[in-house]
Amino acid sequence: MRALHRRDHRVHATGVAARVACACLAVCAAVRGDDDRVVEEAGAGPAAVQEPHFIELGANFDANLFEQSGNGWVLRGDGGRRVRGNAVLVPNGAAQQPSESAALRQARTLGEKRLARLDEACRLSEQQRQSLRLAIESDIRRFVDEVDTVRSRYEGLRINMNDQAGQKQWHQFQQDVQRCRNQLRGLFDEQSLFGRVLAGTLDEQQLAGVLKESRARRSFRWQAMVAATLVKMDDALGLSQRQHESIERALLQREPALRTDDPAAERDDAHLQMNLVFMVLSEADTGSVKKELSDRQWRALSLFMNQGKAMRSWIEQQGVLESRRP
Repeated sequence: MRALHRRDHRVHATGVAARVACACLAVCAAVRGDDDRVVEEAGAGPAAVQEPHFIELGANFDANLFEQSGNGWVLRGDGGRRVRGNAVLVPNGAAQQPSESAALRQARTLGEKRLARLDEACRLSEQQRQSLRLAIESDIRRFVDEVDTVRSRYEGLRINMNDQAGQKQWHQFQQDVQRCRNQLRGLFDEQSLFGRVLAGTLDEQQLAGVLKESRARRSFRWQAMVAATLVKMDDALGLSQRQHESIERALLQREPALRTDDPAAERDDAHLQMNLVFMVLSEADTGSVKKELSDRQWRALSLFMNQGKAMRSWIEQQGVLESRRP
């Protein structure tokens, strides 16, 4: 009887253990199932899929051509989110600009400003003023025709900024607008009809007055750029007054060929101007500057100069310098 009782007890204990083990396995399976579902939701849930973000490029053409400069880009669209680099989305509430008249209006404004500065510098006669205005109008018409041709490629073009095809079209849009910006900057340069007529319309005394005014404007702009950048150098390098003046002297002695009629000149681009100063300093005679600085200061200044030198191509693309003659 005792043997039978012991056997029944062992069977009962085994059954209890089996039931406990099954319960544990069920709990573990449930836990694993929950964990698996969390992993799947994290990898394949709605957050992992980018929603479409549609932008109409044609409606943004004039804003980027006439309101932005340097490396700035703006898109009028939904949300007000930053897109890439300097591209910023502006709410749809912004008023749309007329697509065709904007180029004509902006170019004429620049032409009138140019004519007014000429008149102030050398006192144009009425006949000279009329001849130059006709040349300006001809250059404007040519520019507007070219801009309208480029703009027409984007009229009604609606792209999704969150897919590869949309990004490719956006980059092409940037390149086309940048080319139009460069045309706008050089609208009345020496190669334009205005530039050719100007050389044959003014007498020697008037030309001397124009050249003097242009040089004064260029020097003023360069001095302002150098002063603003030296403030940052003072903070970064801890310059003494003597060191400050040594760097300033090297920079002012190597004044670059800044555009004096750049339509974007009134919109300051601190990043562009600072790197332009670094670039010019990298090409200047800095032997006397190096003698004034400590080894630590010179190493830091060399980094700035190398940065400016490496960005020469980008700086030239921004149109702040006169085009190199072939």
